[in-house]
Amino acid sequence: MKKVIVLIPCLFLFISVFSQYTVRGGKGQPLMAEENAAYKIQVYLLNGLLEAEISYTSTDSETHQWYRYNTKANEAEAIPCRQTGNTSSITDISDGFGYFVGSPIHNSTSYIWIIDYSKYIPVFSSFFYQEENDKCEFLKLLADVEAQPLEYATATGVRITLQRIYHLLYNNLNWNQEDLTFAPVEINRSLKGTLSEIIIDSPFQTTFFTLKGDEYAEHFDLGQTKETPVYEAIALDVHSLAIAYQEDGTNEKYNAESDIRTPAPVEIHFDAYANDPVAAMYIWKIVKINPETKDSTIIIRYTGKSITYKFEESGNFIAQLEVINAQSTCFDNSQTFRIYIEDSRLKLPNAFSPGSSIGSNDEYRVSYKSLISFKASIFNRWGNLLYQWNDPAKGWDGRVNGKFVPTGVYFIIVEAKGADGKSYKMSKDINVLRAASK
Repeated sequence: MKKVIVLIPCLFLFISVFSQYTVRGGKGQPLMAEENAAYKIQVYLLNGLLEAEISYTSTDSETHQWYRYNTKANEAEAIPCRQTGNTSSITDISDGFGYFVGSPIHNSTSYIWIIDYSKYIPVFSSFFYQEENDKCEFLKLLADVEAQPLEYATATGVRITLQRIYHLLYNNLNWNQEDLTFAPVEINRSLKGTLSEIIIDSPFQTTFFTLKGDEYAEHFDLGQTKETPVYEAIALDVHSLAIAYQEDGTNEKYNAESDIRTPAPVEIHFDAYANDPVAAMYIWKIVKINPETKDSTIIIRYTGKSITYKFEESGNFIAQLEVINAQSTCFDNSQTFRIYIEDSRLKLPNAFSPGSSIGSNDEYRVSYKSLISFKASIFNRWGNLLYQWNDPAKGWDGRVNGKFVPTGVYFIIVEAKGADGKSYKMSKDINVLRAASK
């Protein structure tokens, strides 16, 4: 028997919340651009309406009634459909209309809105950059893009605009604090809505900017692309590191804006890092600060990425880095270190027990801070010199010629000078608490 497909007139039907619409047609795959659950509407974009079709499948074989509306669902007009079993479809589809099956006043009714995207493809007329007064920090990109708004109407008549999404691409540098290096990175920034002025942080390397989009056009292989001329980078990205090397061989690292509190003498090495070749000149300055008047005195000014300076006097200091770009239009002086060289101190213990308990008071050591010179001498009770040392971080293990000295009273004389200019000449009895050496 020959199968006959008839156009079915409008009939009333309550729609299940599980109703399903399928959209086909146009060039390429239709795109569901938005699913607005609050209004129970899906918005589809098609690249042209050639052979466009919307089908609806229900859970039963009841007759379907289709409607379309332009402003609100309760003003919809009934339209015919083809139905086979529990699936129906419509093919006379227009741009800028909503379609649905069932009653516009029933809560379970859901809607499909159709936009013929081929009528709304954005046109990129121009795209260029413009430097402003704050060009060392920000850059303005100006885009002339003609794009009609993509709108749809909900069943209640609320008109909503789809947000177009464009992409801005350019190259930049990322600083890695762990390995102290810059790494190239491609920036892909999403831009929503209407384009005009785009403000970005000034990039740290020479690049050009590419504007692509919108995402709907890219879905249909209709994406537009516009590039700026090459932009010569001028902005600076500056970092620094300080390492304090103590007399005892230990060291500690500090990042900029850190407080370095340390006794003297101490040798501090400063390293600068910036986005070369944009960064062209590095200048280190170390100044001493008067804590009462806040006046500063320049101790050293050095041109170069790295500097090492030995602090041998107490006081408050600031080490500051200034970097200037190749065009001498941008500079950065944000990298500073506050350095506090502590006042000197010297104390002499009066007893120790060499060889009695390894690791516990078995070596005679002075307690000190910020000494820039030091000399210690050990004498026996007859005034004979037994041992000398010149490093306050070291000491005496209670031996003479490889053997422990007998228990008893010995004598120490220390001459030293502090970083604060204070001179020390101290003497003291030392009690050696140990039996005669083996």
